[in-house]
Amino acid sequence: MIITPPPVVAPAAQALPPLSFLRFRAGMPVSEAGSLIRASRGILVCKATSDSRMRECTGRLPRPGLSTVFEVLISSVHDSSAVIVFSLRGGAGVSRWVTDLTRQFGRPNHRQQGNQSSWQWIRDRKMLRVVERRTGGTRETSVTLTHGPLLDGLGAPQGTP
Repeated sequence: MIITPPPVVAPAAQALPPLSFLRFRAGMPVSEAGSLIRASRGILVCKATSDSRMRECTGRLPRPGLSTVFEVLISSVHDSSAVIVFSLRGGAGVSRWVTDLTRQFGRPNHRQQGNQSSWQWIRDRKMLRVVERRTGGTRETSVTLTHGPLLDGLGAPQGTP
């Protein structure tokens, strides 16, 4: 009797989680981002830009355990967050954030140039970048989420021939 071994089955590729930071993700509706900020007792104010397809929102996001708050900037396209920037002056936490993000999203592209370090993850035309800059004894940190397809879909400003 000939016994045929079972077929070799390759493990299914696991879907990687979408890039995010503090539950924010590029492409999310601005109303959802505003709700997350208000739930943390922060503020977000949006205003129109010269291009009717876009709005710019600025605000503050307090974080438990941090003595300072994140400044938040959201550039939206058709009310979806195309770019979200969190910035923080002073304070620590970058190494913990990078460790947590690496655990979630895999090994980043890392770059060190002078007083600046950056870590970057790219997935499905979306990007998450952490930048730490040291200037004059002060540490400045930013975390940026970018949604490439939203930005690529803009084309020329409306009204431009």
